[in-house]
Amino acid sequence: MCRFASLLIGVTIGVSQATPGGLAFGQQGPWYEGFEGPEVSWRSVGGNAQFAIEIHQRVRNEAHTGNGCERVRMVAGNGTEVFLAHDVGRARVIPDLLPTVWVKADRPGLQFLARVVLPQSQHPQTRQKLSTVVSGTSYSTVGRWQQLRIEDIPRLLAREVRVLRAQYGPNVDPRDAYIDRVLLNIYGGPGATNVWIDDLDLAGYVPCPPLDAEPGESKRAGNAWVSVAPIEADPRAAEANAPTAERPERGRVKLSGTVLLIDDRPILPRIIQHRGEPLALLRQLRFNAVWVAEPPGAAMLDEAKRLGLWLVAPPPHGPRADSPDSLQAPRPVLGSQYDGVLAWDLGRNLGAGEAAVTRQWAEQVRMADRRHPGRPVVCGPASELRAYGRCADILLLSRAPLASSLELSDYGTWLREQPQLTRPGLPLWTVIQTQPPETVREQWAGLGRGILPTTFSGDQIQLLVYTALWAGIRGLVFESSSPLSETDADTRSRAAALELINLQLEIAEPWMATGSVVATVPASEPGKGITAAVYQAEHGRLLVPLWSAPKAQYVTGQSAGTSIAFVVPGVPESYNAYHVGPGGLRPLRHKRQTGGVRIVVDEIDLTSMILLTENPLLVTAMTRRVNQASRRWAELQRELAAAKHQTVGQVLGQLPARTRVANEADLLAAAQKALAQCDALLASRDDAGAYGQALRALRGLRLVERATWEAALAPILEPSASPGAVAFPTLPLHVALMDRAKASASGVNLLAGGDFEDFAAMSQAGWRHFQHPQAAVTSSAELSPTAARAGQLGLRLAARPSDPQTPPLWLESPPIWIATPPLAVSAGQTLLIHGWVHVPRPIAASVDGLLIVDSLGGEALAHRVRGTSGWQEFGLYRVAPRSGTLTVTFALAGLGEAWLDDVTIQPLGSTGPPTQPFPK
Repeated sequence: MCRFASLLIGVTIGVSQATPGGLAFGQQGPWYEGFEGPEVSWRSVGGNAQFAIEIHQRVRNEAHTGNGCERVRMVAGNGTEVFLAHDVGRARVIPDLLPTVWVKADRPGLQFLARVVLPQSQHPQTRQKLSTVVSGTSYSTVGRWQQLRIEDIPRLLAREVRVLRAQYGPNVDPRDAYIDRVLLNIYGGPGATNVWIDDLDLAGYVPCPPLDAEPGESKRAGNAWVSVAPIEADPRAAEANAPTAERPERGRVKLSGTVLLIDDRPILPRIIQHRGEPLALLRQLRFNAVWVAEPPGAAMLDEAKRLGLWLVAPPPHGPRADSPDSLQAPRPVLGSQYDGVLAWDLGRNLGAGEAAVTRQWAEQVRMADRRHPGRPVVCGPASELRAYGRCADILLLSRAPLASSLELSDYGTWLREQPQLTRPGLPLWTVIQTQPPETVREQWAGLGRGILPTTFSGDQIQLLVYTALWAGIRGLVFESSSPLSETDADTRSRAAALELINLQLEIAEPWMATGSVVATVPASEPGKGITAAVYQAEHGRLLVPLWSAPKAQYVTGQSAGTSIAFVVPGVPESYNAYHVGPGGLRPLRHKRQTGGVRIVVDEIDLTSMILLTENPLLVTAMTRRVNQASRRWAELQRELAAAKHQTVGQVLGQLPARTRVANEADLLAAAQKALAQCDALLASRDDAGAYGQALRALRGLRLVERATWEAALAPILEPSASPGAVAFPTLPLHVALMDRAKASASGVNLLAGGDFEDFAAMSQAGWRHFQHPQAAVTSSAELSPTAARAGQLGLRLAARPSDPQTPPLWLESPPIWIATPPLAVSAGQTLLIHGWVHVPRPIAASVDGLLIVDSLGGEALAHRVRGTSGWQEFGLYRVAPRSGTLTVTFALAGLGEAWLDDVTIQPLGSTGPPTQPFPK
């Protein structure tokens, strides 16, 4: 059975006819305890800390489900473990066995475990049955209910059996193993810890048949199996008494093709860049890994392990601090303290000159990491992907499309083409923007006071994530420049957006982890701007629609609709369709027609999930999985809608009437009403209804944002022309800049040689010509009459395949570029970079076309020209954040040619006779 389907089915097999004590032998069905009766059933079994149980009782009206749950208040001193135990009969260890329990506590770090008895093996001294303990997940969502689970018990047991064989000899036999009790380590640190426990469930429970009672075995007691096996005060005693030889590692990490596996279970790494936040907060936001800039210390490693977080980190010993000769020296073995490292980071933004050193370093790390021979090394090259693909097991790609002129559809194309440039079959991760680049923030600050956002909208981040996953990306690294623990409104919104994205990806992980996209399907109605990807897993498919409106990297627009239809090819006739969202799975209308199955989605948002399957167990599994997340899903959507409502109101209050849309008051009022209805539905615990109202509020707000943004753009052709135009919150800065440009006198052209009439004059002024030799490409730059718009000559940049019969399909970097001389600028000075460009035919083998990049705005504000229908005017308004120099680069990024003429750089002068702003 597929690991995903096994997990989902195991999580959600229904509870029937369970007794408070568990499942009696002979009953058919899972084992379940709902803690509804008056008597407590957990009991204290000791630990390595001094502790006292102050409260232990069944309580009402605080439960996760039903009416009752069990509450414990424990006060402890120094230590790491205080255990509660609960008998569960004798559950045979099989792949489908999945113990789960719901826990709420006021401290993180509590862990779920189980004792496994080996009836075929005896302790050589006591002659009792051997037992061991396997560990599950840890608690992290302080103050909220969280399900803890013990997954893939056969594999966990196999690891423990190796330890027992090292201690007791090779005859330790795991056959007929069973779980007789589960354990909770409720130690949250010195002091008081309050714990609420509910819904103890053993899905996939198959009871062992009764045996003749022996010491250490179970005896029949009424309708349940009650263990009478002796238990040491510390249930990990078997571990503690193991020989001092190195223990098997925590979680075997390895790659299977392009998919990352932990204990043979595929995962989608969702990694956040660490900026000093508490790890518990990052776990609460549902990340499964953290990227740290320095080798982690013991405290961080221990805390990450306790929270169930993986780390991506540099190795503790690296070549950059050593002499080149020392690269040949062996590195110390990476010991068990690094078991919680998911992958070793060998650096980012690596250039061509660092490939050899990186390759040697990777070899040294692999030699030192004998404990985890499958653990990958990852690096982020800026170029030379093929060379770095021979060094690393995973490459980290990095582009920044949000608030740039790179369309999200082109970003997806770029991601899909990168495998051509490196070793076949190499897995790729990518960086996900969450905050505007520093150069963009500097431009905003230089334009004046106003709303200066420190985060992208949740809509934009979500679009970026799903665009990357569509392109086959196997891991997401969320970039962060400031701590997520800060309390300002932008940070709170960013944290909510990231938690919501992680929540959705957790639900879809069985499909997203493998990234098996079998088809892309456009919406049946033309002009909707929406396409869906079809992900395939063993027992079903997941249809994920995505809105792809032009310029959504700036402002997303409504990105929602009703009665959207898709015709999905290759779907078996027996499959049903379900919309996945808060409240569970909702059946959708579908029918077979030419080309596949037509599915009609009544209401769709920016992204949605539609499950296609005939497997009732998978439906049950997904229903329960979604229901567990429904409340938080709706709350987060409401939080994001409220934050957007506040931002939209603030921005509109700073804009002139000419940029306002006619029906904005009605849309804002409707959004406010939807938020009020959302609150009422949340109070009545109607998660699905509340979620729907939050989405309706968002849709109206997105309409206002997009319409206002489009109205404000009127004086310019492209948003990249004005830094304030690349985001909705900074539109007041953009409008003020356009007004100032219109009222300013024309400044003196600072750029010599921009008329491209005299090569000697250009050389004397300091123009520079660069080429990046590529074997399959021939490039040139010349002053040509063909490229002239005015005068006699213009600049012609060209790049052609060396062999026209076999042109390269993709270029890694621009083969040729021209740079202006550096021009002195003063802090606070505003400049207009102006000129004319003609690209006769669309640039091939690149999504960037001709790049016009200035040193003040950087690549984040680069202007891209893919093709023109004649001469096209361009202009970029920029502000100097500090005194220094300005350089403009014209880079031909693909195959084709581009003509340039009449390029000028003018400072905006003082207020004077009105001049025509660029462009009118």
